[in-house]
Amino acid sequence: MPVLGVRAVEDDDPGREPAGRGAPDPGHGRHVGPEPGLVPRVTFTDPEIGSVGLTEAQARKQGLTVHTGITQLPSSARGWIHRAGNDGFIKLIEDAGRGVLMGATSAGPAGDEVLGALAVAVHGQVPVADLQTMIYAYPTFHRATEDALRDLVTG
Repeated sequence: MPVLGVRAVEDDDPGREPAGRGAPDPGHGRHVGPEPGLVPRVTFTDPEIGSVGLTEAQARKQGLTVHTGITQLPSSARGWIHRAGNDGFIKLIEDAGRGVLMGATSAGPAGDEVLGALAVAVHGQVPVADLQTMIYAYPTFHRATEDALRDLVTG
């Protein structure tokens, strides 16, 4: 929904839909684009905070069996290297019935960048088992995702 006085760069192109919305499919007359809950959200504060998909509360409200995994960034190798200003976390929300991530939150240094891979996993409904076998670059904040996946527990 457009907000009076707030514009995105894409809004200046009359041939494009405003940022964050899909466009009509001219061939079929239907709306295409991401589901509203799958649009990543980032707040550029210090630390950066981003999320995609459902929160734990939203998933539970929908009646899903939820597993959560969380890791603190200071306990990661990259957090140790970063030292001052390394506060943050990665939280994952799994639909245990389907074995896929339904949501994720990343807060901390490069929280917006970490969210990118998590958005692909949520949007693509990548099985958690596949995410757990990936090799994450070392030492990066992204690698902390591996720790959060290991922490997935019954909620």
